[in-house]
Amino acid sequence: MPAEKKQKRTKPVTQAYLDRAAVHYLGRFASTHANLMKVLERKIRRRNEENAPATDEQLGWVRAVADQCVEYGYVDDALYARQRLTVLLRKGKPLKMIAQDLRYKGVPDEIAHTVLNEANSDNDKDMDLLAAAAYVRRRRFGAFRRAEYDAAEKLKKEKAAMMRAGFSYSMITKILAATEDELLTLLR
Repeated sequence: MPAEKKQKRTKPVTQAYLDRAAVHYLGRFASTHANLMKVLERKIRRRNEENAPATDEQLGWVRAVADQCVEYGYVDDALYARQRLTVLLRKGKPLKMIAQDLRYKGVPDEIAHTVLNEANSDNDKDMDLLAAAAYVRRRRFGAFRRAEYDAAEKLKKEKAAMMRAGFSYSMITKILAATEDELLTLLR
């Protein structure tokens, strides 16, 4: 008689498990309060039998654990939004794409608006222009294009890529016409 296969037993979900899972996740990734709650709910779903949704009791544990992480300072939505803004600007994302990303990550609207307004008012530079310059340098467009490529042939493709990235046409023509020195000065 063939040996019976052992069925994989799922471990029960407890608040202690969610505490450990939250600390482990936050040790690896920065997160918002809302995003942490989504992560913990996914963990519950994976552990529940037949991937059942979280019960009301489990959802209460999720909220308690997420609130406790905020209380301890492990989660700070405003700090997360500022850091995310800096990273995405460095990658060359325009402000409207950054606002969309912050909304997706669960940053409350009032915090996102405050952080975006601080970014616009703190610097004399246009943030979208700065992002466009970073995007051009990262993708090797315009003045950063390699010499072996035909400029006229590549210009149309570069404009299309920048339009898909969320930049306005006037911004694109301005950035692609700039010299390498002008772009590097802008990025400093």
